[in-house]
Amino acid sequence: MSTLYFPKLSRFNRAAEPVTVSIPFREGALPEPHHLWVRDGDSNLPCQTRALGRWPDGSVRWALVHMQVDLPGNRSHTLAFGVDPSLAPPAVPHHGHGVLSFALPEGQPLSLTDLTVNGRPFPLPLDNLFRLRLEDGPELQPVVERVEEVESGPLRWILRLFGRHTGLGADLEPAFHGQVTVHRGKPWLELEHQFIHDGDAPETRLASLSLDIAPTTPPDRVAVAMGEGYYTTRIEQSDACVEMEIDAETLLYQSNEHFSESFYGDFWVDWCTDGCGLAVSHYQAHQHYPKGLRADAEGIRADLYPASAEPARILQGMGKTHRLLLQFHDGSADPETLSVRSLQFQLPDVPSLPRSWYREHNPWGLDFFPERVPGRLVSRFNDLHQGRPAALGMLHFGDAPDAGYTNQGRGQGESVWVNNEYDRPHMSLLFHGLTGQRHLLDSSLVCARHWLDVDFCHHHPDPLIDGGLKIHTAHHGTGGVIPSHEWTEGLLDYWCLTGRAEGLEAAESIGRNVMRHMELPRMHTPGAASVREGGWALRAMIGLYLATGGKTWRTEAERLAHMFLDWHDEFGALLAPYTSHTMPRVPFMISITVNSLARFRLIEANERVDRLIVSVVDDLVEHTLGPDGITFYKELPSLNRTSPTPHFLEALTHAFHVTGDRAYLKIAARQFAALTANPVNGRGGAKFVDSGGAVVAGTGGGRSFADSYSSVILFAAAAAKEGLLDWYEYPYADAALSPTAQE
Repeated sequence: MSTLYFPKLSRFNRAAEPVTVSIPFREGALPEPHHLWVRDGDSNLPCQTRALGRWPDGSVRWALVHMQVDLPGNRSHTLAFGVDPSLAPPAVPHHGHGVLSFALPEGQPLSLTDLTVNGRPFPLPLDNLFRLRLEDGPELQPVVERVEEVESGPLRWILRLFGRHTGLGADLEPAFHGQVTVHRGKPWLELEHQFIHDGDAPETRLASLSLDIAPTTPPDRVAVAMGEGYYTTRIEQSDACVEMEIDAETLLYQSNEHFSESFYGDFWVDWCTDGCGLAVSHYQAHQHYPKGLRADAEGIRADLYPASAEPARILQGMGKTHRLLLQFHDGSADPETLSVRSLQFQLPDVPSLPRSWYREHNPWGLDFFPERVPGRLVSRFNDLHQGRPAALGMLHFGDAPDAGYTNQGRGQGESVWVNNEYDRPHMSLLFHGLTGQRHLLDSSLVCARHWLDVDFCHHHPDPLIDGGLKIHTAHHGTGGVIPSHEWTEGLLDYWCLTGRAEGLEAAESIGRNVMRHMELPRMHTPGAASVREGGWALRAMIGLYLATGGKTWRTEAERLAHMFLDWHDEFGALLAPYTSHTMPRVPFMISITVNSLARFRLIEANERVDRLIVSVVDDLVEHTLGPDGITFYKELPSLNRTSPTPHFLEALTHAFHVTGDRAYLKIAARQFAALTANPVNGRGGAKFVDSGGAVVAGTGGGRSFADSYSSVILFAAAAAKEGLLDWYEYPYADAALSPTAQE
């Protein structure tokens, strides 16, 4: 048994609040998802559960759980959960949810037809909902070609939509994906729209995109309202018209202190007449600016991309998802009540699991959740995580520019975006599991969502680009695809946390792209390419195998591991070309590969791989430490600058695990001291609008946290147990008030 903890959030009580959480289980612990129970005090809560992956023995690896929980205002709350194999399987899936009923016909523009609310026909038609226009092109509408039922249960109903934006005379007709989510007993639904440029043109420009809802005949009387704000929501009411756009100027002059991945503000509009009302909220409107809202007698227009904005550059293979909340009412709803629900849409209640649960039910295998880790290290990682530049904009939120890359000229005058290099979604989730901090979970999901829309290449004629993840580059997608900058674990985490199949689909697509790259002669010839290319490829395959059990991924992982064994046998070290006449050791690249080989140990015990790990680490210790005992950047006189790398800390830690020799950890502790002696560069600096239209705060690097987190925490887990990090703890780390003093 364990607990789900809800931190204090809203000041209002939330009755039967829809809540979703995904819980990992070790192999054999949860035979089937319906064997999971959740209790609120002495009461069993109805749950809708689904298995997201299974272990080799067939037991559940991740259980996605939907609940409706009574949450108290201004107080935290705790639920208990556990496993009971005697629990009966669920009844036949439910299709009705009591309040909303509608049809979603295939073969026509997206419409919710025959809509009833509490059994009564809703008089405001929801037909031909979205309108998209490309620059110099006709109006396009998303035609639904296929509807897929993702979930159908007693608490939640989810439909996934597939189709294409079509219009007379259109040269490009972007793909359309969507989703509709309905909750039991709730008079609202969540509606999603995604466009994908999967046409032949290298790029296009988005001129406008809107949701339009209009009455068949404008009513004689209308009352409209609008809410916007990031502190107190300012509500404007009118009997004629309300209208507002959020643009770059709006954001430049708002002094917002929130973690924007968790919350920025709210933006909604309400339209009502006698017996009928509808409120529409943009999800994360400020973060995904520009956005607009208007309501008058003609109806509601929600601008996902306003026509007044400069057309947005959409490269081949890019997409973008928008979410909206539609609240249905009888025309008499209090705007304050609508505003509170809209705020719950922006910042929903999400429970956290204790660190001990992740430690005991660790789906990633390595020691990411140690019982003891210095508080000072947690502070440092908080600073690193929060220190990257903050970026807002429809195509930019969830990523960050990097001043180092930009100053190298890689963007040819434009900002270079890191494209969440080193798998920030995965690292943020691991840090969340260690600390329980909510904004880290939100960061993981936001960054993965950015990948799925913008950096993941949905379509390209070149098979080495198609279905891959773009390298750090100007405007996110102008660069190429290489295995050393493709990651699968964060997208697999997204699938396991949300149950959204596009995370799994994209991860598997990236895996196939990596395999196409690794078929190139230079990629599988020892010494012909950078050692990290195959190292990251191996990491991608292992992540996919652990998450899915797919034999394809394991077979490729085995092939790559044996490639490195051959590589080492041929050269006596993992050497690779750099200048035309050299094959230097590069500590951070070689260490990345060692760390992937250590992950290979999770799927196969192999003495040759163990010996390879130790041999390569010994080689790095012998040849890449400077006179100060710290690694240098590369093994060339022209590049012998001191450069402690977190990846070497991890490689030394794995050598310790293989051999039990504490000397490896002591050498690693020396590197750790040098690494942490460098201050964390904050995101200081005034907000500005960059050349690509992003509103950016900060001018530092965008990748330091993800580059270092997993390596350093694995070192810290081992070193703290051996007493080698006591010197790095805060003074009086164990000090606490006694229960009597607290009373």
